[in-house]
Amino acid sequence: MGRTLSTFALGVAALATAALVNATPAYAATEQLRLDFDATPTGQVEPGPWTAGCFADVATPGDSGCIVVGAPGSISRTSRPGGSGASPAIAFPATGSALIQVPDAANLNPGTQDFTISAMVKVTAGQVTEGANLVQKGVFADPAQWKLQLDGGKPGCRIKGTDAAGLTVSKLITADASIADQGWKFVQCKRRGDTLSLIVGSTVVADDTGATMDIANTAKVHIGAKGAGLTNNDQFRGEMDNAVFSIG
Repeated sequence: MGRTLSTFALGVAALATAALVNATPAYAATEQLRLDFDATPTGQVEPGPWTAGCFADVATPGDSGCIVVGAPGSISRTSRPGGSGASPAIAFPATGSALIQVPDAANLNPGTQDFTISAMVKVTAGQVTEGANLVQKGVFADPAQWKLQLDGGKPGCRIKGTDAAGLTVSKLITADASIADQGWKFVQCKRRGDTLSLIVGSTVVADDTGATMDIANTAKVHIGAKGAGLTNNDQFRGEMDNAVFSIG
């Protein structure tokens, strides 16, 4: 009798668990790009400043993000407190330009799939600029783009692509408040179906519908600025850790 009741009880528990699991959709995102900046750039020594060298892509072994600068720009070592110690991170320049460039690849184009862009960032009021790009593939004028930004200290997300009718469409959402002088902040942009959401910390600070579009281009991924050798470069001048792009 005891065994029969135990088996029955286990069966009920399993059904209850299945019901809970299926109550909400599960998104199994797969990382396509993760630069954790833990290792020293190839051919360089700590703690910088660095004007060359590449960071390994943890998500896709063999890929890397390489430093590109415009004098007197450089990238150097900093750290982010976490757990029982500190995580290695990077600092972008106070003057000049510097970015990390990842070659174009098919797995960095989400197409019509769900996707997520995220980074840990820290910026002071003195480092805030009108335009500061964190992680992007494509620029404003391109036919397609995904971008996580920090304009005026306020996180934002922009996507651009082609709708089902073949028309070019775009969507921009921004936070109402600056994150300057607030220490390290997790910033994330994600598309789930037709909804585009912006998360700061663990809070959704902005979202909107109209995100259904095909996003694909041949641009490189740029981290920390719009591009190399540009006058209006939207340079980010703060600190960064864990730049991640996922699909799914």
